[in-house]
Parts: sequence; structure tokens; C-alpha cells
Amino acid sequence: MDSKIKTADGTETFINQEYNEAYHSTKAGAYTESLLKFVLPCRIDRLSKEKKQLDILDIGFGLGYNVAVCIKVATENNPDVFLNIVSVEKDISVFEKIKQLSIPDSLREIYRDILKGEFKNGKYIVRSYSFKIEIIFEEARKALKKINRKFDAVFYDAFSPKVNTEMWTVEIFKTVKSLMREEAVLSTYSASLAVRKGLLEAGFKIGLVEPVGRKSYSTVATVNGNIPPLTEKEKERLERSPYAVPYRDNEQLNLPREIILQNWKSIVDQKLKKA
Repeated sequence: MDSKIKTADGTETFINQEYNEAYHSTKAGAYTESLLKFVLPCRIDRLSKEKKQLDILDIGFGLGYNVAVCIKVATENNPDVFLNIVSVEKDISVFEKIKQLSIPDSLREIYRDILKGEFKNGKYIVRSYSFKIEIIFEEARKALKKINRKFDAVFYDAFSPKVNTEMWTVEIFKTVKSLMREEAVLSTYSASLAVRKGLLEAGFKIGLVEPVGRKSYSTVATVNGNIPPLTEKEKERLERSPYAVPYRDNEQLNLPREIILQNWKSIVDQKLKKA
């Protein structure tokens, strides 16, 4: 059974038993990570002032912090903005975990609304005066191929590449890119060279976000939006490091995780021998 833990900023998260990883950075804090690694890097504060409606793609609903903090930031900046959020999540038991959390006061009303939703045809639908959330309960590679709309921001919050490798491939990044508007920004906590190389090969330009709770910079990606630049040091690492090898799926997005990881390790090993 998944166990609950307190994070550095006082908010709570769970350790996911399947992946043996916490849903959030324990050193940054669940709330802090959502705000500084996802919501603000995607410019939700600014976009909410510029647009009447924001379309958000949330990959890995988890315990809902990214969505809840997004709603809080957007509505604080513009009480009239409407958020249309599509979230992908394979674990239907997340609601039982959410009910066990001590929700921060500033998010309590939003979570109350989230928990008032209802299940329809494999989806969980929440409607409020300021937002609509549609959570698709399905393995993300299958779910993403069925979505046919464009988004202003993407929160990319799968478990880490070492345990959830199938969610970090060039092919899935291409699928996500096809769902993004030109100026949209994708944000992720990952600092992996394999992930950054994969985003580049999928046709994104990428940038770095200041570290939160660790030494490594997190990553943002866009087709044609405004993002912080890569440092010269990171450009060099992406060019020279034998670990800067992207993960690869097939076009159907159905290779087993073990095969994707095995293929990646094989290429890295060859590069290490040549180094």
C-alpha cells in the first residue's frame, strides 16, 4: 500500500508502490514543486491575464497538485479566466489518496470542487464556474493518441525515466508536440540528458529552469514560444556526453518499457566503449 509522507514545504505526498518513487520532490515540497517547476515555467500567471480561456494538458494527474496550483494562480491573476484542463492518469486510486491528504488552506476549496466530479465512460469530469477538468483514466501512450485539440501549456509529470521509461521517448514527445500551440510551453521536473535530447529530436527547442530543492535545473520545451536559454555548458553536454541518447519507442507507442531501456543502454554502452 502507498505510504503518505510530509515534504519540505509542509505539504504531503505519497510514495507510489508500483514505481517506488514519491509523487513529488520531498526536498522541494509538493506545492512548491508544482508552482516553480510546472505552473510558473508554463507562464500560467501571464497567460491568464492575456486570454479568456486557457487549455491545459496535464500528463500525470497524480495527487492533483499541478492542476490545483494552476487554477489558484490563474484565477488570482484573472478572476474571469476559464481553464479547460485535460489530464491523463492511469491509476484510478489517486482519489483515495487525495482524500487522505492534509490539503493546504489556499487549495482547499479547489480540491473540494475537484472531488465533486463524476465518472462517465472511463473519464472523470469536474465542472466549476472557473474550470472544467477531464481526467482520462488510461495508460498515457494510448490516451494521448486519442486527444484531438491544441493546448496552451503542458505539465509533463510522469514518474522518472529510469522507472517509467516509456513516457520519455522521442515518439511520445512528438505526439505531445502535435497537441501544442506554437507558443505553448511544456514544463517538466526532469534534468535527464536522455529526456532533453529526446525533446530536441522531437522538434522542440528547450531551456532550463532554476533549481528547486536540488542542484539540477529542470526543463522547459516549446515549438516557438519564449523560454529561458540553454547554458553553453548544457549545450556541450548534449553534444558530447555518451548519456545524451534519447529513449525510443515505435510509431505505435507500444514497445515494452524493458525493451526501450535495454535499447537505450545498448547505445550508451557502445558510446562509452568508444570514449
